[in-house]
Amino acid sequence: MTLVSRYIFGGKIKEDFVSFINCHTYFYNNQKSNQEEQINDNEESTENDENTLIEPKLTGDNTVGISTDGCSVMTSTVRGAVKYIQSNATPNAVYSPCSNHCLNLSISKSSSVMSVKNSVGIIKETVKFFNMSAKRNFVLKKVFGKEKHLMSLCETRWTERHDSILIFKNSLQYIIKSLNLITEWQDNDSSVKAYSLLNSLTTCEFIISLFTLSDLLYLTAPASKLLQGIQNDLNFAEDCFKDIINVMVNRRSNSDIHFKTIFEESKKLMEKLDVELKLPRITKHQIHRPNILSVSIEEYFRISVYNVLYNHVLDDLKDRYLSKKNLTVYKLLLLIPKSVVDIKSDDINYIAEIVDKEYSYLHIEKQYLTSELELWIAKWTRVKNEGGHIPITVIDGLDHCQDVLFPNIKTLLLIIGCLPISVASAERSFSTLRRLKDWLRSRMCQDRLNGLALLHVHKEKEVSIDNIIERFSKHINLDGYLKTMMWKRNEFKTCE
Repeated sequence: MTLVSRYIFGGKIKEDFVSFINCHTYFYNNQKSNQEEQINDNEESTENDENTLIEPKLTGDNTVGISTDGCSVMTSTVRGAVKYIQSNATPNAVYSPCSNHCLNLSISKSSSVMSVKNSVGIIKETVKFFNMSAKRNFVLKKVFGKEKHLMSLCETRWTERHDSILIFKNSLQYIIKSLNLITEWQDNDSSVKAYSLLNSLTTCEFIISLFTLSDLLYLTAPASKLLQGIQNDLNFAEDCFKDIINVMVNRRSNSDIHFKTIFEESKKLMEKLDVELKLPRITKHQIHRPNILSVSIEEYFRISVYNVLYNHVLDDLKDRYLSKKNLTVYKLLLLIPKSVVDIKSDDINYIAEIVDKEYSYLHIEKQYLTSELELWIAKWTRVKNEGGHIPITVIDGLDHCQDVLFPNIKTLLLIIGCLPISVASAERSFSTLRRLKDWLRSRMCQDRLNGLALLHVHKEKEVSIDNIIERFSKHINLDGYLKTMMWKRNEFKTCE
């Protein structure tokens, strides 16, 4: 488990790696220390004391948010890690889901569409077919020339899932040409598998499903990359997802116009590949496949693939980002100067009630906050009328928020800026873990692992060698160390 701290310092948002936590060792040591305390309350566990000094402690007063991925181990309301941390260490922390992971989960709802699910499965098998053999991969690269190579559909890296499908769509002609060459081989395994994949790729349903899914990914791929930025705040994430939802709603409402361009593009490719444009077999007895009675082929795929795909993804996005729990946090974004100029009188009372209920540990008086809000609105309304610059981010708003005049609003703006929107920094630290703890260093202790990880992640920090030598000398007996080294040297000479 990795721990990353997000905070505001020097007018900038920073996310710094703190340490890796061995959950198994931590739980085992706590169990062991609890058993020893039950046997003898007067005895203290030295091992537990050492862990207490090393492990980072979260203070409940200063921790305002927790962000994790969306797996049930973390987010379960019964025994999830977030629930445990909020109950024991940081009761004031608000859970802020990772925007990238939620976007990835929403796009995964496309697997509910049978034709899209089958198409993604065919893509995985095709990429696997070429990657499992250097000879097949050589044929593919020779046909590709200077074009991009195929990418596997990684389950954890969000942007790579986008890129792999988009690259596959743009390289479909080269892939089919490569498979045609492999079908002529004498190797039965390769030729038979290539022939099977070739029949799957050269179908009308696969090509139209691939182009429809790619149309959606072209919209979400830039957002997935942008949301990984450290300087982005909750306001940026909200604006980004509102724009995505609005565009998707517009495409869904005008599906007959938008899908026509997708259908024409896929139709041109099918003509090049000599793929027959036809309807799939419709059977009344089968209920687990789209049996839609349509006038034309275009209408059939628009209803059964395009509309269903956008419906599933849109419903999931709205459930995740427009829920009551998220709207409660997003209501505080009205404090940003760009939004405060359009705030209504009802919103002032609603914000004061939210702060009084959800942020009671700040001990902010409701009437005092209401007065501050009125002054804050009056200030930026005046600036807008005078034609002045109105900040659009939390950091810019903090620069114009005086401590004496707006102490409570500044505290709330700091909380908004510190709430994480992505766990990309934590994912990057796991890449560091993979470099440090390999097969040759698998038995590395926790202290050394954290030390090397800190040195690797924070490369810009200068390390004083003199301080390291001084610290090292305090923790060892230099006389005994030198005697041991001289003894080993003499023993080595005797062996020679």
